Amino acid sequence: MEITSIKAENPNEGLKIFIDLNKCIGCGMCDDVCPFGLPERNDLGKYEIFRVDLCTECSACKRNCPTQAIIMEERQGCGCLWDVKARKSGKDSCCDC
Repeated sequence: MEITSIKAENPNEGLKIFIDLNKCIGCGMCDDVCPFGLPERNDLGKYEIFRVDLCTECSACKRNCPTQAIIMEERQGCGCLWDVKARKSGKDSCCDC
């Protein structure tokens, strides 16, 4: 099943980002480029994102995924990550640019 939009019918509907496990090859590129380390290897050796609320939608993972397994609706705006440390430490912070 090919998913072309995050709004398509899927078990992750409503999430701003998720990884299509059918396309994920477990290369770890998403984990390498994510400033928050959000993608985590599961028991199958593939990656999933469990802490979706910490995602800033910078799209680094999506742009670097060799199999296009990252499904996300990119947010329009400045794309800054000025609050990376706060987000990573779990403090409530957000870019309101």
